[in-house]
Amino acid sequence: MNASPAGSLDFYFDFISPYGYFASQQIEALAARHCRTVRWHAFHMRAVTRDVLGMQQALVDVPLKGDYVRHDVRRMARYFGIPYAPAPTAGFSSVNASRVLCLLAERDAAAVAPYVHAVFRSQHAIGESPNTWAQCAALAVEAGADARWLLAPEQEARGRLLFTEATEAAVALGVWGTPSFVVDQEMFWGCDRLPQLDDWLRRGGY
Repeated sequence: MNASPAGSLDFYFDFISPYGYFASQQIEALAARHCRTVRWHAFHMRAVTRDVLGMQQALVDVPLKGDYVRHDVRRMARYFGIPYAPAPTAGFSSVNASRVLCLLAERDAAAVAPYVHAVFRSQHAIGESPNTWAQCAALAVEAGADARWLLAPEQEARGRLLFTEATEAAVALGVWGTPSFVVDQEMFWGCDRLPQLDDWLRRGGY
C-alpha cells in the first residue's frame, strides 16, 4: 500500500452508502485533532463488489444481511446523533455525483468538501436523490463551483474517465468497502472504526 501524502487522511466512499454519510460528518473533526487534512475519494462500490469481490447482489438485497443493514443504519444514525431521512437507495445512482466530484478535485479543490457534504445530505438527510448531471452540478455550484466550465459538454466525458481511474486507483490501493480510511499506509474500513483510527493516530501508529 502506498503512503498517503504527509499530513493527509484519505477518505474513500460511495455516496450511496449511509455509513459513508455517517463517516463524512465526523472525519474532518477527527483529522483536525491530529493536524491532518482530509482528501476525499469517491469510488464505484457496485463495480468493486461485482467485478472484484464477485458479489452479484447489492448488500441490501442479500437475505438476512439486508434486513440487518436497514435496521442498523437507523440505529447508528441515532447513536451518532446525525439526521437520517434517506431517499430510497434503489432510486439513487451515485455515478454522476461521483464524476462531478472527480472534476472538482481536479479543478476546484475548495468546492470539494462542501460538495461532498451537499450530496450526502441530499440523499441521506433530505431524501432527494441527486441522480442527473444537472442536479449534481447544481449542488456543486451551491458548494462554490463555477457552472460555466462544469456544464460544458466535454466535462461529462472527462468526469466519466476520472471516476473510472479513481475506482481503479482505490482497488489498486486495497480499498474494497465504503467507507475506508487510509493514513500512513494503514487502512481502516467502516464508520465504526473511527474510534480505532482516532486512537491509532493518537498513539502515533505502532
